[in-house]
Amino acid sequence: MAKRSKKKQTRLQSYLFLGLNTLVWGAALIIVKPALSVTTPFRYLFYRFAFAGLLSLPILFHYWPKIKNKKKTITRITLLELIGTTLSLGLLYFGLSKTSAIEASFITTTTPIFVVLAGILYLKEKEEKHELFGLTLAFIGTVLLTALPVILNGNSLDGLSLDGNLLIIGQNIAVAIYYVLAKKHYKKLPKLFVASISFYVGITTFFFLSLLELNFSFPNFITAITNDFSSTSVWFATLYMAIFGSIIGLTSYIKGQDGIEASEAGLFTYLQPLIYVPLGIILLKEHVYPLQIVSLIIIFAGVYLAESRFKKKKH
Repeated sequence: MAKRSKKKQTRLQSYLFLGLNTLVWGAALIIVKPALSVTTPFRYLFYRFAFAGLLSLPILFHYWPKIKNKKKTITRITLLELIGTTLSLGLLYFGLSKTSAIEASFITTTTPIFVVLAGILYLKEKEEKHELFGLTLAFIGTVLLTALPVILNGNSLDGLSLDGNLLIIGQNIAVAIYYVLAKKHYKKLPKLFVASISFYVGITTFFFLSLLELNFSFPNFITAITNDFSSTSVWFATLYMAIFGSIIGLTSYIKGQDGIEASEAGLFTYLQPLIYVPLGIILLKEHVYPLQIVSLIIIFAGVYLAESRFKKKKH
């Protein structure tokens, strides 16, 4: 009885941690969107990781003595984080700067579908007929969601953009590739240590890219920083994502996964629309189109069919 009670308590704690993660990450793009009308995606990401890097120093110092083969380990993490941090977030926030925050959030909610497909293609994970049907259905919903600006006869209708949507699909693909590689190479590494190193990869690469877009002019870079931080939206987005998005959100996600199955933890991603849809309507005055809701229902139906296989196999 005591063992069952402890297991139930652990599961409840996991749900609470994943609920916190859903709240934090669900609000992320809604909060960042206004800042991108002031600064560029590269500079915003540089600010975010500069703050996150400072906040993560205690974590880095804690794990550093415990890491073996430091040179090889740091090199491996750096190469993977060029995909998982620099490439994926660069695509995401450039996409966000071009399309609506709600639309961007809808598309990022489909990321787990791409991760599963990458696992099937790269890791040769086996799939059954109804799982494949579910994934196909979910993929059709994703295509509908991405093509919404074209279907509604306007590439920039109400802030929607096909170009922006395709960039975010690119982010989903990059994240899927990253997760498949991370599953193989990060098995024995502490996840918080990896996250801390990723912040410094972000600082370095987005600093370089921020200078590149200003033709490596340091005076212009300093002027741009000064102008950016005269805006409260930049301050708010930077601090929110450094503290909540990077540190609290990631920690709660890792802690939440500890007590339940990975497939069950992944389902919490599909609760994020409960956060970003009302926030986008209230804070940004954005619209939700019926086809977006239809696409999301198709995606959720596909995910349910795909996930049902795992539940049946456990009983």
